[in-house]
Amino acid sequence: MSLLFEYGNWESVSQPDALQAALRQIWHQDLFADPDAEPTEEQNDRRFQPFLKFDGNRIRANNFVGFVQHNDEVIEIYPKVFRHIPDVHLEKELMLRHIFYWFGYCRKWRFPFNRASLDVIEIDQFPELIINLIANQFLETISEQPLTMYQPVEESMITRRGSINFARYAGKGLTHGNFHILECDHEPFLFDNRVNRIIKYCTRALLNQTRFHENQRVLQEVLFILDEVDDVICHVTDLDKISLNPFFENYVRVMEMSKLVLSQNLYSTTTYDMSQWCLLFPMEYIFEDFVAGFLKEKFHEQWKVEYQKSDQYLSNNPRAFQMRHDIFLTAKDDTDRKIIVDTKYKLRDRDFKSDIKKGIDQGDLYQMVSYAVKRGCTEVVLLYPNLSEDISLPDRFEVASGFTGRESINITAFEIPFWSWNDFKSLDQKLINILEENLANINNFQKI
Repeated sequence: MSLLFEYGNWESVSQPDALQAALRQIWHQDLFADPDAEPTEEQNDRRFQPFLKFDGNRIRANNFVGFVQHNDEVIEIYPKVFRHIPDVHLEKELMLRHIFYWFGYCRKWRFPFNRASLDVIEIDQFPELIINLIANQFLETISEQPLTMYQPVEESMITRRGSINFARYAGKGLTHGNFHILECDHEPFLFDNRVNRIIKYCTRALLNQTRFHENQRVLQEVLFILDEVDDVICHVTDLDKISLNPFFENYVRVMEMSKLVLSQNLYSTTTYDMSQWCLLFPMEYIFEDFVAGFLKEKFHEQWKVEYQKSDQYLSNNPRAFQMRHDIFLTAKDDTDRKIIVDTKYKLRDRDFKSDIKKGIDQGDLYQMVSYAVKRGCTEVVLLYPNLSEDISLPDRFEVASGFTGRESINITAFEIPFWSWNDFKSLDQKLINILEENLANINNFQKI
């Protein structure tokens, strides 16, 4: 097994050509691309894949976090924020807890797992952890709330049931002299339904994949409960045919988990074959989505939080260069304050405080100033993940107007506690405190 970090060291693999071909196939299934972004010409190239860099038999991770399993080779990729922590390889469990914590607040990049369930799990391999979470959710759901539902059935019968399908009757009955055999379409109330068939198919696929005894035991229990359900081959497109009553909320999550499994079949030709499967997520989007979800959940009473706001263009004539803010905040009090928030999943240099630019890319500042001018918004925030346990103080820049000089754009760059190696349990409250303090102080820019 290879353990990598984003943009970290090079590692050797045994089958680089086969792995690279598999990654290209995975990318072009459109399972991992940003749903809101237009693909570039390079990304549309059939030889392109953004997950790993290759140099002979060596690989290096790009900006995706997760795992790739190809035949007997497992590659786990973790966030770059942990890259310089001593003996980090011995603490994979804590890195996984962080990842699930971030996903707990994500809205666009949905990850259908409950981070509370990690408290009772001691698995430190990413693929086996995912299997464990899926298996336990399957078992808990079908045990507590067995699903019986109307299932469309096509059946040849002597006595009519439901409606007669005359097209099928003409093709199968009349042309073969079976006038007495009716082709009926009906919907009996069955435990052997499409939802349970998908669960059973995914369970067998996972059972064929896992090597952990506990995972095998749970999956066998699921198969025992679903013994009366037919074994049929299922595909990810089958999920589009399912409509669930809101009463069965747990099954909605189960279907989301099933999608993670069924999507692997897009590049597998063998039933229940998961010798090649993966879960990969672009960390810059996860960081952005996490911050937006956190603000929406924790600060919704003080702020209207708009994610990916894109209702204006930089150029009015012609109407071009659409703006898209990561996050746009509007105060719900009488002040009607507005703040453009831009998330930057970048690790600035350790000595960035000695740099007059404070480690901020000039292009990022240009972009934010142009957005602020167009929006008529004088407050801009750049958010970075923390470099260490000690959160650096904010850095502030003032861009004065060259027209009247009376109005300035105030730009504040500060770190947020995105991770904590020593006090993970307090991370939530620390993040609330930092955001609350800095958002309040932006308005007092000139007094600081």
